[in-house]
Amino acid sequence: MNKDNKINKFKQFFSKNESSQNYANTKIENNELLNYYTSIVNNHPDFIFIFSNNAEIITSDNKRVSLFFGKTINKLKDFQTVLTEPTYKILSDVFKQTLSGKSEKCMIETKNKNNQKSTLALTLIPITIDHVVEGVFLSAIDVSDQIILTEQLESHKNHLKHAQQIAKIGSWEYLIENDHLFCSENFYRIFGLEPDLYMHMGDPYKLVHPEDYEHAYQKINEAIKFGKNYTNQFRIYHGKTNEIKYIKVHAEVLFENQKPHKIIGVIRDVTQQIELENQIIEQNENYKKIFNNLSSGIWVRDASDASFVFASKGLENIVDIPISKLYDNPDTWYEMVHPNSVSQLDSAIKKVEAGESLQTIYQFISGSGKIKWLLEEVVPEININGEISYIFGLVTDITQEMELKAQLDYLANYETLTGLPNQKSLFEQLDHMCKYDESFAVLCLDLDRFNIINDSLGYSIGDLALKFIADNFGKLMPHTGYLARLSSNDFIMIYKNYNDKNNVYQLAQNIINKISEPFIIQGYEINISTSIGITFFPEEGKEKNILLENAHTALYQAKKEGRNTYQLSSHLADISSYKKYVLDRDMRKAIINEEFELYFQPQVEPKHGKLCGAEALIRWNHKEWVMISPGEFIPLAEENHMINTITDWVIEKVCQYLYEWKEKGLPLKPIAINIPPIRFMKTDLFDFVKAQIEKYQIDPQFLEFEITENTIVNSEIGTYSIIQRLKEMGIRIAIDDFGTGYASLASIRQFKPDTIKIDKLFIQNINYKNEIDNAIISATLHLGKLLGLNIVAEGVEELEQLNFLKQIDCDIIQGYLFSKPVKIDQFEKILVIGYLKPQKSNTKQIIEERRKFFRLEFPFPIPGNLSIVELNGKPVQLGKTPILIRNISLGGLNVLSNLKLPINMDMKFHISFTLLDEEFELNGELRWINEEFAEVYSYGVPIKVNQLTENRLASIINKLSTIIRNNEKIPNTDFIYEDAHTYFRRNKF
Repeated sequence: MNKDNKINKFKQFFSKNESSQNYANTKIENNELLNYYTSIVNNHPDFIFIFSNNAEIITSDNKRVSLFFGKTINKLKDFQTVLTEPTYKILSDVFKQTLSGKSEKCMIETKNKNNQKSTLALTLIPITIDHVVEGVFLSAIDVSDQIILTEQLESHKNHLKHAQQIAKIGSWEYLIENDHLFCSENFYRIFGLEPDLYMHMGDPYKLVHPEDYEHAYQKINEAIKFGKNYTNQFRIYHGKTNEIKYIKVHAEVLFENQKPHKIIGVIRDVTQQIELENQIIEQNENYKKIFNNLSSGIWVRDASDASFVFASKGLENIVDIPISKLYDNPDTWYEMVHPNSVSQLDSAIKKVEAGESLQTIYQFISGSGKIKWLLEEVVPEININGEISYIFGLVTDITQEMELKAQLDYLANYETLTGLPNQKSLFEQLDHMCKYDESFAVLCLDLDRFNIINDSLGYSIGDLALKFIADNFGKLMPHTGYLARLSSNDFIMIYKNYNDKNNVYQLAQNIINKISEPFIIQGYEINISTSIGITFFPEEGKEKNILLENAHTALYQAKKEGRNTYQLSSHLADISSYKKYVLDRDMRKAIINEEFELYFQPQVEPKHGKLCGAEALIRWNHKEWVMISPGEFIPLAEENHMINTITDWVIEKVCQYLYEWKEKGLPLKPIAINIPPIRFMKTDLFDFVKAQIEKYQIDPQFLEFEITENTIVNSEIGTYSIIQRLKEMGIRIAIDDFGTGYASLASIRQFKPDTIKIDKLFIQNINYKNEIDNAIISATLHLGKLLGLNIVAEGVEELEQLNFLKQIDCDIIQGYLFSKPVKIDQFEKILVIGYLKPQKSNTKQIIEERRKFFRLEFPFPIPGNLSIVELNGKPVQLGKTPILIRNISLGGLNVLSNLKLPINMDMKFHISFTLLDEEFELNGELRWINEEFAEVYSYGVPIKVNQLTENRLASIINKLSTIIRNNEKIPNTDFIYEDAHTYFRRNKF
């Protein structure tokens, strides 16, 4: 086979343009060799070239080569374009040597396509076919990074070496067990020793000065024996020059197996420090050169006449005048101080004259007329006689820093949209004001439903509206006020130095009226309202957080009252607020003091009155307000998070009664307990109920838990799971107040309750032939029957209601017609009897007033105000609560109120009203109470008046009697023509 045939055959091995079918059809004797080299070319991570013996490239990874060099390499000579001539000659010579059959390696430098220098490590391997070198296998590795790292390592070694030489420091390491000392080159240089790999610790110590030897050797011995780190200084005789050198040693001991193993340390030649002391004068001149090149100004004054001894050139750029003027007239500097800072600088000068060093910041008018801020540090030099000889100063222009600080202070204390103080400033203001006893009011203002503006018109319009409203707040605020933006649409206004709290209330009303006026923003008419919460310092809080919390609570109440109004946080605002405050205060003690009591309202089968069960209803026997219904304190319990504790008390108490009835041999009936939605949010409800059942050994079938429709609608998976587990345990589930919520049929189908209780709202309208309510009741009953549920009708008070419910086959009746809620002893008697009869008449008790004076009945009630003035013999100052007065005599009044107030208590009341344009202020107490209708109570109020007031009142009563008898219009008297319930709801505080 001739040479050309061999080359063709060689090319066939590595040609990338041949298909796999051509490879298969080519008759090549050594397929294994072909596969081997092909695999290398395709998979090798380095640059791979396969050359023929005439230096042509048979195959290579052209894509990678092109990416690196930016061009294609087809033959060895093509490397001339990417290599220098000497480098290419090296490559060519190595290639020739490889053709002789010997593998070679070399390093070459080249540049990649980005003209970056790279170093390649080349390996050339001959390819032999039939004992003849037919080609060369060349691999190239980019080792640039390794070269750089190697150079850096060597450089770092050299840097360390030179650093030790410059600093005259030597490092050393001593292996204690082997007594082997390893030292840096500079260590040997400092001691004047020849480098020795096998040096012992005692070798350098031979050069220690005899007077220092014992102390020096003691230190190293303590380190070896006890592991003590040390610092020491001693003298040595230099090993080569025999000069005395001062050496300072720092050593640290390293431990191994809890004993000293190694000592590492450094030595320093401190001889030069002594020599430096002789060069202080020369250094002072150098310092002057440095000072003159600093941007800050440095000066020295003679204390005797304040003349400048030295002033650096840096002062020229600060004061904008030649330094020579300061030398000529030392007062020039003082004359350029800004008038606002003169007194401050005079004070500073006096302190310096007294020998104090200080730092002061003041304003300065430079020679160019610019106002600058200067930071000056002044240090007086006091001589041995205690007198000031010189004064040194350092001056820095901090104008930019002060301007930046002013900007940052503004951003930190004011919000950018309205320009009002932000939360940080507000808190600081309140903290400051709370330190003093001066009264002030805090108004928390919130824009009602402001998010609607942002959502409908966009945030840009919303921001403009906020700015407009904030400007109006500022205009309405008294000149002694303070206004801040607390958050998005919440503002805080502080009103101090007011004459009367009525001024605060009037301010709040003015704000509400003004903000409710429509205004235009970019063509959009904006209608917004404001709710306000008000609290007072110091009577309602003496700390910032308490005041803000009280104001926010009052704001929340204003929101609940329908918005666009203001509310007070004080429990002294009116009787209702005071009562709420007292109940909230005493609730946590009620369980401990055993003030809670359970009443039971029987549930009966309507046809025969057979007892089916009862609902447990909690009452609170308060020491001041007597019997409190759950409608008054349960909402408070939900607010102050006591509701769960109270609910658990009821559950346990019912279980206890069931146990006692069983022990007495009384027939047991299911007892219904109201479970609020929030109790299901605590996962321990099931475990608690189970624990009570086990503790009192009762059958779960005698417990029925009443839940509201909202519990069903808003229930989460956890709530549903708890209810299911309770049902599986045997406890019955009832849907309370059915028809007033939004429970869907799907929800009822999912929960599968045992009982549905129709709300009394529907039952009460049966008397009035209300076809809609009748239809709802009938449909609910029919639905319950189809679903296999028991139906309970609540609030049954009339025989007509009972007859209707019988006709539609209602399962269970609950209401005053059969029984009011009764105490435990009375209910036990009902358990024994086992049935109840409906009362023949449910007419409300008529309270007969036996007055010795003529009683004037008004054609319509007149408005008045009621307040508590004395409680348990102690005076009380409360705000006024609205009432309605139905009749009046010289001995008393009959009034209506939406508050349930205690009777026969040591509680005195104040009543105010106006008749025929005359104002009356009367004191009295409550004698009797009668519930007129839902949440409206009638009270008899005996009064005590002096002779003057009695004469005035008698005259008015006589005039009114005559006017009414003659059927004339009553002048100068307000009458309330709407029903009492609507009036109180509209005027509720």
